[in-house]
Amino acid sequence: MNTLPNNMISVHPLDLPTKTDPSTNTTATNNKDNANKITANETTASKLLRGYQLPAQFYARYSIGEELGSGGFGFVISVKERSTGKERAVKFIYKNKVPSSAWVAHHGERLPMEIYVLKNIQHPNIVGYIDSFEDDTYFYLVMELHGSQWNQPSASSVAVANAKTNNNVSTHLPGLSHTSEPSDDDDEEDGAEDGNQNYPIIGRRGSCDLFECIEQHRTFNEPLAKTIFRQIVECVAHLDKLGVCHRDLKDENITIDRNYKVKLIDFGSAVALPRHFQTDDEEKESSRKKNVVLHRKFYGTIAFASPEILSMEPYQAEPAEVWSLGVLLYTLVFGEVPFSNPRMALAAQFNPPPKSSKVSSKCMHLISCLLQKSPRRRPTVHQMLTHPWFRQQ
Repeated sequence: MNTLPNNMISVHPLDLPTKTDPSTNTTATNNKDNANKITANETTASKLLRGYQLPAQFYARYSIGEELGSGGFGFVISVKERSTGKERAVKFIYKNKVPSSAWVAHHGERLPMEIYVLKNIQHPNIVGYIDSFEDDTYFYLVMELHGSQWNQPSASSVAVANAKTNNNVSTHLPGLSHTSEPSDDDDEEDGAEDGNQNYPIIGRRGSCDLFECIEQHRTFNEPLAKTIFRQIVECVAHLDKLGVCHRDLKDENITIDRNYKVKLIDFGSAVALPRHFQTDDEEKESSRKKNVVLHRKFYGTIAFASPEILSMEPYQAEPAEVWSLGVLLYTLVFGEVPFSNPRMALAAQFNPPPKSSKVSSKCMHLISCLLQKSPRRRPTVHQMLTHPWFRQQ
Protein backbone atom coordinates (compact mmCIF):
# COMPACT_ATOMS: atom_id res chain seq x y z
CA MET A 1 0.00 0.00 0.00
CA ASN A 2 1.50 3.32 -1.08
CA THR A 3 0.83 6.44 0.98
CA LEU A 4 1.94 9.89 -0.10
CA PRO A 5 3.98 11.45 2.74
CA ASN A 6 1.95 14.57 3.35
CA ASN A 7 -0.42 15.24 6.22
CA MET A 8 -1.79 18.58 5.05
CA ILE A 9 -5.10 19.18 3.34
CA SER A 10 -4.99 22.15 0.97
CA VAL A 11 -8.03 23.69 -0.63
CA HIS A 12 -7.82 26.16 -3.48
CA PRO A 13 -11.35 27.32 -4.37
CA LEU A 14 -11.85 29.37 -7.51
CA ASP A 15 -11.24 33.04 -6.83
CA LEU A 16 -14.27 35.29 -7.07
CA PRO A 17 -14.31 37.33 -10.28
CA THR A 18 -13.27 40.94 -9.97
CA LYS A 19 -16.31 43.13 -9.29
CA THR A 20 -16.92 46.27 -11.27
CA ASP A 21 -18.01 49.57 -9.80
CA PRO A 22 -21.08 51.24 -11.32
CA SER A 23 -19.76 54.60 -10.19
CA THR A 24 -17.20 54.51 -13.01
CA ASN A 25 -20.02 55.18 -15.50
CA THR A 26 -19.60 58.94 -15.23
CA THR A 27 -18.23 61.68 -17.44
CA ALA A 28 -14.68 62.21 -16.21
CA THR A 29 -13.03 65.60 -16.10
CA ASN A 30 -9.85 64.24 -17.57
CA ASN A 31 -8.45 61.08 -19.10
CA LYS A 32 -6.14 60.44 -16.15
CA ASP A 33 -9.05 60.10 -13.71
CA ASN A 34 -10.83 57.73 -16.08
CA ALA A 35 -7.70 55.62 -16.48
CA ASN A 36 -7.42 55.28 -12.70
CA LYS A 37 -11.02 54.08 -12.46
CA ILE A 38 -10.46 51.58 -15.26
CA THR A 39 -7.38 50.22 -13.48
CA ALA A 40 -9.45 49.65 -10.35
CA ASN A 41 -11.78 47.43 -12.38
CA GLU A 42 -9.12 45.38 -14.12
CA THR A 43 -9.28 41.63 -14.21
CA THR A 44 -6.56 39.41 -12.79
CA ALA A 45 -5.20 38.83 -16.30
CA SER A 46 -5.02 42.57 -17.01
CA LYS A 47 -3.07 43.27 -13.85
CA LEU A 48 -0.62 40.41 -14.29
CA LEU A 49 0.02 40.88 -18.00
CA ARG A 50 0.48 44.65 -17.97
CA GLY A 51 4.07 45.21 -19.06
CA TYR A 52 4.67 41.47 -19.32
CA GLN A 53 6.69 40.23 -22.30
CA LEU A 54 4.83 37.33 -23.87
CA PRO A 55 6.82 34.60 -25.67
CA ALA A 56 7.46 35.54 -29.28
CA GLN A 57 6.02 32.32 -30.70
CA PHE A 58 2.88 32.63 -28.61
CA TYR A 59 2.21 36.25 -29.54
CA ALA A 60 2.95 35.59 -33.21
CA ARG A 61 0.14 33.01 -33.28
CA TYR A 62 -2.47 34.48 -30.95
CA SER A 63 -4.06 37.84 -30.16
CA ILE A 64 -5.32 38.50 -26.65
CA GLY A 65 -9.04 38.50 -25.82
CA GLU A 66 -11.06 38.41 -22.58
CA GLU A 67 -10.52 36.82 -19.20
CA LEU A 68 -12.48 33.61 -18.71
CA GLY A 69 -11.57 32.87 -15.11
CA SER A 70 -8.89 32.95 -12.42
CA GLY A 71 -7.86 30.80 -9.49
CA GLY A 72 -5.09 29.80 -7.14
CA PHE A 73 -2.94 28.17 -9.81
CA GLY A 74 -3.40 30.56 -12.71
CA PHE A 75 -5.87 32.39 -14.91
CA VAL A 76 -7.57 31.72 -18.25
CA ILE A 77 -8.11 34.10 -21.16
CA SER A 78 -9.58 33.81 -24.62
CA VAL A 79 -7.33 34.34 -27.62
CA LYS A 80 -7.81 34.39 -31.37
CA GLU A 81 -5.60 32.49 -33.79
CA ARG A 82 -4.12 35.09 -36.09
CA SER A 83 -3.98 32.68 -39.04
CA THR A 84 -7.54 31.31 -38.82
CA GLY A 85 -9.52 33.70 -36.62
CA LYS A 86 -10.61 30.78 -34.41
CA GLU A 87 -11.07 31.46 -30.71
CA ARG A 88 -9.13 29.40 -28.19
CA ALA A 89 -8.73 29.36 -24.42
CA VAL A 90 -5.29 29.78 -22.83
CA LYS A 91 -4.54 28.88 -19.25
CA PHE A 92 -1.60 30.72 -17.73
CA ILE A 93 -0.25 28.30 -15.10
CA TYR A 94 1.94 29.81 -12.39
CA LYS A 95 5.10 27.72 -12.44
CA ASN A 96 5.87 28.41 -8.80
CA LYS A 97 2.41 27.17 -7.73
CA VAL A 98 2.59 23.73 -9.35
CA PRO A 99 2.92 21.21 -6.46
CA SER A 100 6.01 19.00 -6.46
CA SER A 101 3.77 15.93 -6.90
CA ALA A 102 2.10 17.40 -10.00
CA TRP A 103 5.08 17.24 -12.39
CA VAL A 104 5.51 14.57 -15.05
CA ALA A 105 8.71 13.63 -16.87
CA HIS A 106 7.76 12.77 -20.46
CA HIS A 107 10.17 12.30 -23.39
CA GLY A 108 12.76 14.51 -21.78
CA GLU A 109 10.23 17.22 -20.89
CA ARG A 110 9.13 18.18 -17.39
CA LEU A 111 5.46 19.10 -17.61
CA PRO A 112 2.65 19.88 -15.18
CA MET A 113 0.20 16.98 -14.95
CA GLU A 114 -2.52 19.18 -16.44
CA ILE A 115 -0.63 19.70 -19.69
CA TYR A 116 0.51 16.07 -19.79
CA VAL A 117 -3.06 14.76 -19.47
CA LEU A 118 -4.56 16.99 -22.15
CA LYS A 119 -1.63 16.44 -24.48
CA ASN A 120 -1.91 12.65 -24.30
CA ILE A 121 -5.60 11.88 -23.73
CA GLN A 122 -8.31 12.61 -26.27
CA HIS A 123 -12.01 12.08 -25.55
CA PRO A 124 -15.20 13.73 -26.86
CA ASN A 125 -15.91 15.00 -23.34
CA ILE A 126 -12.44 16.32 -22.49
CA VAL A 127 -11.45 19.78 -23.67
CA GLY A 128 -9.05 19.47 -26.60
CA TYR A 129 -5.35 20.28 -26.42
CA ILE A 130 -4.08 22.73 -29.06
CA ASP A 131 -0.58 23.87 -28.07
CA SER A 132 1.64 24.82 -25.15
CA PHE A 133 4.45 27.27 -24.43
CA GLU A 134 6.47 28.31 -21.44
CA ASP A 135 8.68 31.06 -20.07
CA ASP A 136 10.26 31.68 -16.67
CA THR A 137 6.92 32.54 -15.02
CA TYR A 138 4.14 30.66 -16.80
CA PHE A 139 3.17 27.59 -18.72
CA TYR A 140 0.73 28.56 -21.49
CA LEU A 141 -1.81 25.80 -22.14
CA VAL A 142 -3.78 26.49 -25.33
CA MET A 143 -7.08 24.59 -25.53
CA GLU A 144 -10.25 24.54 -27.55
CA LEU A 145 -12.81 27.06 -26.34
CA HIS A 146 -16.00 25.12 -25.65
CA GLY A 147 -19.39 26.06 -24.26
CA SER A 148 -22.07 28.72 -24.46
CA GLN A 149 -22.23 31.82 -22.29
CA TRP A 150 -24.91 31.11 -19.68
CA ASN A 151 -24.47 34.43 -17.93
CA GLN A 152 -23.67 37.76 -19.49
CA PRO A 153 -21.24 40.41 -18.23
CA SER A 154 -22.79 42.73 -15.66
CA ALA A 155 -24.25 46.07 -16.68
CA SER A 156 -21.51 47.82 -14.71
CA SER A 157 -18.85 46.07 -16.82
CA VAL A 158 -20.55 47.32 -19.98
CA ALA A 159 -20.80 50.80 -18.45
CA VAL A 160 -17.06 50.87 -17.78
CA ALA A 161 -16.36 49.87 -21.38
CA ASN A 162 -18.75 52.54 -22.66
CA ALA A 163 -17.17 55.17 -20.43
CA LYS A 164 -13.76 54.35 -21.86
CA THR A 165 -15.04 54.71 -25.42
CA ASN A 166 -17.10 57.85 -24.84
CA ASN A 167 -14.22 59.66 -23.15
CA ASN A 168 -11.60 58.60 -25.69
CA VAL A 169 -9.68 56.71 -23.03
CA SER A 170 -7.47 54.02 -24.51
CA THR A 171 -8.82 50.49 -24.03
CA HIS A 172 -5.28 49.20 -24.40
CA LEU A 173 -3.38 48.12 -21.34
CA PRO A 174 -0.08 49.96 -20.94
CA GLY A 175 3.05 48.05 -21.73
CA LEU A 176 1.83 44.55 -22.67
CA SER A 177 4.81 43.77 -24.85
CA HIS A 178 5.94 40.97 -27.13
CA THR A 179 8.89 40.09 -29.29
CA SER A 180 7.14 38.66 -32.34
CA GLU A 181 7.46 39.63 -35.96
CA PRO A 182 4.66 41.64 -37.62
CA SER A 183 1.49 39.66 -38.32
CA ASP A 184 0.22 39.04 -41.83
CA ASP A 185 -3.38 39.02 -40.56
CA ASP A 186 -5.13 41.94 -42.30
CA ASP A 187 -7.82 42.05 -39.61
CA GLU A 188 -5.35 42.81 -36.83
CA GLU A 189 -5.05 46.46 -35.85
CA ASP A 190 -2.82 46.05 -32.81
CA GLY A 191 0.41 47.14 -34.48
CA ALA A 192 2.25 43.86 -33.91
CA GLU A 193 5.41 45.45 -35.21
CA ASP A 194 5.64 47.64 -32.10
CA GLY A 195 7.40 45.78 -29.27
CA ASN A 196 5.75 48.04 -26.68
CA GLN A 197 2.24 47.90 -28.13
CA ASN A 198 -0.52 48.35 -25.55
CA TYR A 199 -2.94 45.46 -26.14
CA PRO A 200 -6.44 45.23 -24.66
CA ILE A 201 -7.82 42.58 -22.36
CA ILE A 202 -11.52 43.33 -22.48
CA GLY A 203 -12.91 42.55 -19.05
CA ARG A 204 -14.50 39.27 -18.05
CA ARG A 205 -16.49 37.04 -20.40
CA GLY A 206 -19.70 35.35 -19.28
CA SER A 207 -19.21 31.84 -17.94
CA CYS A 208 -19.69 28.71 -20.06
CA ASP A 209 -19.63 26.20 -17.20
CA LEU A 210 -22.23 23.80 -15.84
CA PHE A 211 -22.58 25.84 -12.64
CA GLU A 212 -23.99 28.80 -14.57
CA CYS A 213 -26.06 26.49 -16.75
CA ILE A 214 -27.69 25.06 -13.61
CA GLU A 215 -28.23 28.58 -12.28
CA GLN A 216 -29.96 29.43 -15.54
CA HIS A 217 -32.20 26.34 -15.52
CA ARG A 218 -32.57 25.94 -11.73
CA THR A 219 -33.22 22.21 -12.30
CA PHE A 220 -33.10 19.89 -15.28
CA ASN A 221 -35.79 17.40 -16.15
CA GLU A 222 -34.58 13.89 -15.45
CA PRO A 223 -33.95 12.78 -19.07
CA LEU A 224 -31.81 15.87 -19.71
CA ALA A 225 -29.98 15.44 -16.40
CA LYS A 226 -29.22 11.86 -17.44
CA THR A 227 -27.92 12.99 -20.84
CA ILE A 228 -25.54 15.44 -19.18
CA PHE A 229 -24.49 13.11 -16.37
CA ARG A 230 -23.87 10.12 -18.64
CA GLN A 231 -21.34 12.12 -20.66
CA ILE A 232 -19.47 13.01 -17.47
CA VAL A 233 -19.48 9.46 -16.09
CA GLU A 234 -18.33 7.94 -19.39
CA CYS A 235 -15.49 10.45 -19.49
CA VAL A 236 -14.43 9.66 -15.91
CA ALA A 237 -14.61 5.93 -16.69
CA HIS A 238 -12.36 6.43 -19.72
CA LEU A 239 -9.84 8.29 -17.57
CA ASP A 240 -9.99 5.52 -14.96
CA LYS A 241 -9.11 2.91 -17.56
CA LEU A 242 -6.03 4.97 -18.39
CA GLY A 243 -5.08 5.36 -14.73
CA VAL A 244 -5.98 9.04 -14.38
CA CYS A 245 -8.20 10.58 -11.70
CA HIS A 246 -9.36 14.19 -12.04
CA ARG A 247 -9.77 14.83 -8.28
CA ASP A 248 -11.65 18.11 -8.67
CA LEU A 249 -14.93 17.16 -10.29
CA LYS A 250 -17.50 19.91 -9.88
CA ASP A 251 -19.93 21.90 -11.99
CA GLU A 252 -17.42 24.75 -12.41
CA ASN A 253 -14.93 22.38 -14.06
CA ILE A 254 -17.34 21.25 -16.76
CA THR A 255 -18.13 23.40 -19.79
CA ILE A 256 -21.43 22.95 -21.58
CA ASP A 257 -22.98 24.34 -24.76
CA ARG A 258 -26.55 25.00 -25.87
CA ASN A 259 -26.81 21.44 -27.16
CA TYR A 260 -25.82 20.17 -23.70
CA LYS A 261 -22.54 18.76 -24.89
CA VAL A 262 -20.13 18.77 -21.95
CA LYS A 263 -16.35 18.78 -21.69
CA LEU A 264 -14.22 18.29 -18.61
CA ILE A 265 -11.63 20.99 -17.90
CA ASP A 266 -9.01 21.92 -15.26
CA PHE A 267 -6.83 18.87 -14.67
CA GLY A 268 -4.57 20.78 -12.29
CA SER A 269 -5.39 18.41 -9.42
CA ALA A 270 -5.26 15.21 -11.52
CA VAL A 271 -3.19 12.24 -10.43
CA ALA A 272 -1.84 9.19 -12.25
CA LEU A 273 -2.76 5.84 -10.69
CA PRO A 274 -1.91 2.21 -11.49
CA ARG A 275 -3.91 0.86 -14.40
CA HIS A 276 -6.09 -1.33 -12.22
CA PHE A 277 -9.13 -1.66 -14.46
CA GLN A 278 -9.86 -5.21 -15.64
CA THR A 279 -12.94 -6.63 -17.30
CA ASP A 280 -12.90 -9.74 -15.11
CA ASP A 281 -14.27 -9.06 -11.60
CA GLU A 282 -11.75 -11.27 -9.79
CA GLU A 283 -8.79 -9.84 -11.68
CA LYS A 284 -10.10 -6.33 -11.07
CA GLU A 285 -10.46 -6.89 -7.31
CA SER A 286 -7.04 -8.51 -7.08
CA SER A 287 -5.48 -5.65 -9.02
CA ARG A 288 -7.15 -3.08 -6.80
CA LYS A 289 -5.78 -4.66 -3.63
CA LYS A 290 -2.27 -4.72 -5.02
CA ASN A 291 -2.38 -1.16 -6.35
CA VAL A 292 -4.14 0.81 -3.64
CA VAL A 293 -2.74 4.34 -3.50
CA LEU A 294 -3.68 6.59 -0.58
CA HIS A 295 -3.49 10.38 -0.61
CA ARG A 296 -3.31 12.87 2.20
CA LYS A 297 -3.33 16.14 0.30
CA PHE A 298 -6.51 17.50 -1.26
CA TYR A 299 -6.68 20.22 -3.89
CA GLY A 300 -10.38 20.05 -4.65
CA THR A 301 -13.48 21.90 -3.47
CA ILE A 302 -15.01 21.37 -0.02
CA ALA A 303 -18.62 21.17 -1.27
CA PHE A 304 -17.66 18.12 -3.38
CA ALA A 305 -15.29 16.51 -0.84
CA SER A 306 -16.07 13.06 0.56
CA PRO A 307 -16.34 12.26 4.30
CA GLU A 308 -12.91 10.62 4.42
CA ILE A 309 -11.35 13.76 2.97
CA LEU A 310 -13.25 16.06 5.33
CA SER A 311 -12.13 13.98 8.31
CA MET A 312 -8.53 14.33 7.05
CA GLU A 313 -8.01 10.59 6.66
CA PRO A 314 -5.77 9.08 3.97
CA TYR A 315 -8.09 8.53 1.03
CA GLN A 316 -8.34 6.70 -2.28
CA ALA A 317 -8.92 9.01 -5.22
CA GLU A 318 -11.34 6.74 -7.07
CA PRO A 319 -14.13 6.38 -4.47
CA ALA A 320 -13.71 10.05 -3.55
CA GLU A 321 -14.31 10.81 -7.25
CA VAL A 322 -17.49 8.73 -7.14
CA TRP A 323 -18.70 10.78 -4.15
CA SER A 324 -18.15 13.97 -6.16
CA LEU A 325 -20.22 12.49 -8.97
CA GLY A 326 -23.00 11.86 -6.45
CA VAL A 327 -22.92 15.51 -5.38
CA LEU A 328 -23.03 16.51 -9.03
CA LEU A 329 -26.00 14.28 -9.89
CA TYR A 330 -27.97 15.57 -6.89
CA THR A 331 -27.20 19.14 -7.97
CA LEU A 332 -28.33 18.45 -11.55
CA VAL A 333 -31.74 17.11 -10.57
CA PHE A 334 -32.47 19.36 -7.56
CA GLY A 335 -30.61 22.58 -8.43
CA GLU A 336 -28.67 22.73 -5.16
CA VAL A 337 -25.87 20.87 -3.39
CA PRO A 338 -26.98 17.95 -1.20
CA PHE A 339 -25.27 19.07 2.01
CA SER A 340 -25.95 22.36 3.79
CA ASN A 341 -22.70 22.13 5.77
CA PRO A 342 -19.62 19.88 6.13
CA ARG A 343 -21.11 18.12 9.17
CA MET A 344 -23.94 16.79 7.04
CA ALA A 345 -21.42 15.57 4.47
CA LEU A 346 -19.33 13.89 7.16
CA ALA A 347 -22.42 11.98 8.25
CA ALA A 348 -23.48 11.37 4.61
CA GLN A 349 -26.92 12.79 5.43
CA PHE A 350 -28.07 14.70 2.37
CA ASN A 351 -31.04 17.05 2.30
CA PRO A 352 -34.28 15.24 1.51
CA PRO A 353 -35.70 15.97 -1.95
CA PRO A 354 -38.46 18.59 -2.16
CA LYS A 355 -41.95 17.10 -1.86
CA SER A 356 -42.76 18.52 -5.27
CA SER A 357 -39.86 16.60 -6.83
CA LYS A 358 -40.66 14.17 -9.63
CA VAL A 359 -37.29 12.42 -9.59
CA SER A 360 -37.61 8.67 -10.13
CA SER A 361 -36.83 6.07 -7.48
CA LYS A 362 -34.04 4.67 -9.68
CA CYS A 363 -32.34 8.07 -9.78
CA MET A 364 -32.67 8.46 -6.00
CA HIS A 365 -31.25 4.97 -5.52
CA LEU A 366 -28.19 5.85 -7.62
CA ILE A 367 -27.65 9.08 -5.66
CA SER A 368 -27.86 7.13 -2.39
CA CYS A 369 -25.31 4.60 -3.68
CA LEU A 370 -22.85 7.30 -4.71
CA LEU A 371 -23.18 9.20 -1.43
CA GLN A 372 -22.42 6.26 0.85
CA LYS A 373 -20.30 7.28 3.83
CA SER A 374 -17.98 4.29 3.50
CA PRO A 375 -15.77 4.45 0.37
CA ARG A 376 -15.94 0.64 0.13
CA ARG A 377 -19.71 0.72 -0.27
CA ARG A 378 -19.69 3.11 -3.19
CA PRO A 379 -19.83 1.61 -6.68
CA THR A 380 -16.95 2.07 -9.09
CA VAL A 381 -17.44 4.46 -11.96
CA HIS A 382 -17.77 1.45 -14.29
CA GLN A 383 -20.46 -0.14 -12.10
CA MET A 384 -22.36 3.15 -12.18
CA LEU A 385 -22.86 2.81 -15.93
CA THR A 386 -24.64 -0.53 -15.41
CA HIS A 387 -27.09 0.94 -12.89
CA PRO A 388 -30.80 0.53 -13.84
CA TRP A 389 -31.21 4.32 -14.05
CA PHE A 390 -28.78 4.48 -16.97
CA ARG A 391 -30.37 1.45 -18.66
CA GLN A 392 -33.85 2.92 -18.26
CA GLN A 393 -35.12 4.64 -21.41
